[in-house]
Amino acid sequence: MRKDHEPTVAKTEQLRAAPNIIKFERKLARLRRRNPQIVDPLRRLEDEDERRRVLQNLVAAVLIMLLIVSGFWLIDHLRTSARIEACLEAGHRNCLPTPGWDR
Repeated sequence: MRKDHEPTVAKTEQLRAAPNIIKFERKLARLRRRNPQIVDPLRRLEDEDERRRVLQNLVAAVLIMLLIVSGFWLIDHLRTSARIEACLEAGHRNCLPTPGWDR
């Protein structure tokens, strides 16, 4: 071995005296080491029931809105047909509304 490759006493003492090694951990490794969270079985069942109730309420609200909209549509068409029928009973010729002439 050459002389410049031999470790000197000062260098070895310096390496032994100051081991400033910082260990960086990945976030995933820290997350894996966590203990699993303890969940109360009754609390979990209550949460599932609440989710189910919220979903059922949303479906019920959508159905009610659908019924309201279809009711308005049905009333509008019944009124239109009643007007046309009254016009025909009165003996008028041109009872059907023509598109574009109502402006």
